[in-house]
This record gives sequence, structure tokens and C-alpha cells, in this order.
Amino acid sequence: MYKPIYLFISLRYLWNIHLPIFKKLTIILSITSIAISIASLIIIMSIINGFEENFKKNILSFVPHLIVTNKNNYINKSEFPKNILNLYSFQKFSEFINHEVILKTKNNISIGEIIGVDNISDKNINQYNIKNISNILYPNKYNTIIGLELAKKLNIHIGDQIKLISFSNKKSFFLKNNVTVKTFKVIDFFYTKNEIDYYQILINKEDSLNLLNFSKDYITGWRVWFKNPLSLDINQIKKLINGFVLLDWKSQKGELFKEMIIEKYIMFFLFILILIVSIFNIFISLTIYTIEKKNSIAILQSQGLANWKIILIFVIIGSSTAVIGNIFGTIISIILIQEKYFLKSLISIFFGEIDFFVIISLYQVLFVNIASILVTSLATLYPALNSIKSNPAKILSNE
Repeated sequence: MYKPIYLFISLRYLWNIHLPIFKKLTIILSITSIAISIASLIIIMSIINGFEENFKKNILSFVPHLIVTNKNNYINKSEFPKNILNLYSFQKFSEFINHEVILKTKNNISIGEIIGVDNISDKNINQYNIKNISNILYPNKYNTIIGLELAKKLNIHIGDQIKLISFSNKKSFFLKNNVTVKTFKVIDFFYTKNEIDYYQILINKEDSLNLLNFSKDYITGWRVWFKNPLSLDINQIKKLINGFVLLDWKSQKGELFKEMIIEKYIMFFLFILILIVSIFNIFISLTIYTIEKKNSIAILQSQGLANWKIILIFVIIGSSTAVIGNIFGTIISIILIQEKYFLKSLISIFFGEIDFFVIISLYQVLFVNIASILVTSLATLYPALNSIKSNPAKILSNE
């Protein structure tokens, strides 16, 4: 005799060669729909994980997570708020000097942003992929390195002279704003594959002080980086630091991040709908199955099979469908993710040429599979409970 008997019966009901073609087709469609929904969820979440990682690496590595300054963007170095060092996810900070300027060449004019660079105090210059920067941006030499895309836009070449026009926020006695014009020589370009290539201009920190008419001990403010910028709470920091103007990365890139999150939830919702349809399919199939097998259920009850074992029969049928679908879906998703070129060509059919990164999270894969199996198992409870409500004597009276 097969033991446990309820497991043997459930697997027999799930699939055997004597099942009608319609039944086999229904089971295959249920497994296929679950597999598609699981594979789609894992692939979409992995792509979004890649977008988030790329967002942190290529955007938030250049954009400071928090800027600490004042209303005039002109502050003494000694006023640094040391309380910020006690924040849980604090990573590093650096002084910075930046300002919007007008960039003028012989034939073109544009708006740019100067960045005062000091190789000793500012380690973030490594992100610009510039070698030997300390040897080419000497103080008082008025040399500059500009973004490659900005150079293309203004038709600037290495060795060209450009004029930087600054409107200082410092008030003078005679004029409302000080206007300073300095001529700089372009000695190199930087290319980061980031939007800063379109507007940033690197100059020596001392030259930036001269251009902005800043005193030696004054700066624009401080840039602060955190270990987990995506969970940065600006309101909490404002309670800790008073008397400063605080700008987090969301003020510059928040809309892009919000769009990414919205797309994530929309895609998640769409594929959850596919999973719900699959669950309803299993629910309806099991309900019909219990009606068709009412005589068999009555016989099992009359033979002394416990009700909870009968319930387990139908729960195992539904759960087995979910488990098989989850296994196939997970395998398919991993294969597609590993075959990046195939996945890119497949996505390009619908969205055109697009570059993306894929990062699989084991915790997300486990969560999706466990949640799918649990929800599907819960959906089998109603038809399973309904199967034991019938009266065996009444059903078998005409047999």
C-alpha cells in the first residue's frame, strides 16, 4: 500500500495518463501562467536592482548626498556642524567651492558650474578619471579641465582660452553684485558618462577663490556622503542641525528616482495581476475537481479517511502546481538573466536599444517564490474545505 495515502492520491489526481486532454491542458496552462509571472517578476526586479545600483554608482557618486551651506553660499570653514558626524550612516564629507558661471569663447557662450579642486583635501576628483591632476591644475596658473560634452557643444579644443564670468553673492558697497572675469586655458577634458560632462568646469581651488572673491578661510559649503543615500531622511537631519541650509540629493535627482520607483511598482502590479489570474485558475479548477470527484471523496470518507487528509489532498494538488510553476519560472528567469545579450535583444523589440544592468537578489527570489506558494496554497483551502461538507451516505445512496 502507498504511504502516505493522501500524498499518493493527490499526485494521482494531479497527473496521470488517463486524465482527459482538457484536464491536462488546464494543469499545463496553470503551471505555465505561474512560471511566466514568476520569471517576469524576478527579471523585472533584477533589472530595477541594476538601475538602482547604477543610479547610486554613476549618479549619486558624483552628486553629494547632502549639501550643508547658508543662504549666501559663503561660509567659514570653522563653522562646520560636527553633529553631522554622529549620524548613523555617515560616510565622509569634504569642503567644496562651486558656483554657476558664464563660459564665453570666441564664438559661443554657455552656462556652466565651476568646481574648485584641491588634490590634497578633495578625494572625489578620482571619479573624474583624470591622471596626475596635481601636476596640471597648479594654483595661479588659471588652467581648467572641462566636460567633454560641454567642449563639443562650444567647439572647444585643448589649448583654447575661455573666459569665466562670475556674479558673486557677496554684496559690495557700490554694486549689488561683484562681477569677476578671468581667462582660463583648457588643458584637458573629462568624460564620466554622466550629465556633469555637459556643464562642469574643474579649476584649482585657489583660482576659484580668486574668481569668486572669496576669503581664504571661506568656502561654499560642505558635501556629505552617506552609506545608504536612498534612505536619507532630510527632516531628521534638519532637527539635528540648525542655522544651515540643507539640500539633499533628492532636490536635484529626486524626480528621476521617483519615476524609477513608480515604474517599479507599476511593473510589479502588472505581473502580480498575472499571478492572481493563475491563482484564480487553480481555484476554479480545484472547485470543479471537487464536484467531479464527490463520489470518490465520499468513498474515501466511508472508508475512514480523516477529513484533514482529504483537505491535504486538494491543498497538495494546488500547491504542487504552484511549486512546479515557481521552479520553472525561477529557472527560466536565471537562464534569461545569464544570457544578457538574448535578454537585451528581447527587450529591444519593445523598447528599442536600451542599456541596462541586471542584479539578482537571492532574498527577492526567495520572497517571490515563498509568497507565491503561500498565496496559492491559501487559495486551495476553500475548495478543499468544501469537499468534506458533503454527506457520504446521501451521495452514495444511488450507487
